[in-house]
Amino acid sequence: MIHDEVVRELAAGAVLDDLAPDELAAYETHRVTCAECRRVELELDHVLADLALVVPERVPPADLLGGIRRAVAAEMAATGGTVSPAPVPAPAVPLAPVPALMPAPAVPGAEPANVVPFRRPTRVPLLASLALAAGLGVVALGLGARSLTLQQDLDAANAQVAALEGRIASQTDAMNDAMTVAMNPAHLTVALHAEPLAPAAEAAVVYLPGAAESWIVARNLPATPAGQGYQLWYADGTGVHPLQTVSFDGSGTFVARLGVDLVDTAAVMITLEQAGGASGEPGPQVIFGEL
Repeated sequence: MIHDEVVRELAAGAVLDDLAPDELAAYETHRVTCAECRRVELELDHVLADLALVVPERVPPADLLGGIRRAVAAEMAATGGTVSPAPVPAPAVPLAPVPALMPAPAVPGAEPANVVPFRRPTRVPLLASLALAAGLGVVALGLGARSLTLQQDLDAANAQVAALEGRIASQTDAMNDAMTVAMNPAHLTVALHAEPLAPAAEAAVVYLPGAAESWIVARNLPATPAGQGYQLWYADGTGVHPLQTVSFDGSGTFVARLGVDLVDTAAVMITLEQAGGASGEPGPQVIFGEL
């Protein structure tokens, strides 16, 4: 018997409980003396166990089997065969006794006498197996699409985490630099006052006279609206000068570098501007203070 053509179909039908009663009885008699059949069954059992672990339970659509049958019927009709697209249950009739399978006569080069030969069954009883395979294919496609969506969500979350870590690191560096200036005995600190846009804010400017080491530190600043940012300014005898624009999420302490020597500066302030910042007239004031 050619196992690689027959046994896998029979074993699949047995494992999936999809053999006709007479075929199952004859196959059970055969497998008792056939180690190859039992090995194939064990492999299929392992495959089904793995599928049960990795594929979530899904119910195929009610019309899936009917669609498969119609497709098979169309293909058979095109090649000259006939297949009923929707079998109608027949009245129950007693099954004929299964003929006893006799051991094959000993022939040189043939299978051992204790191996019971088995005839190849028809493929019609395997329609249910095909339907199950198609159902698993639908599940696999759905699982693949869901996996792709989850991977995209994970990539987006990782990008957000990386951006947040970058902002935290940048803010930490800025705080450390501002603390370095504040610990210098030559530093000056000037308190700033809050404007109506941020009534609960507390702010101060810390700088070293004669050096471009100057920082604004503030607490209780609200988050900047989408598309806007806090812009830093300083004023001296020549006018009002714009500096950097910073977005702020409203959490923690706001720390921003002025980066100019404030020794001859008359005032500093923070305004709320569009994200690109203003270069002419300052917008609404958030923080202001004279030096």
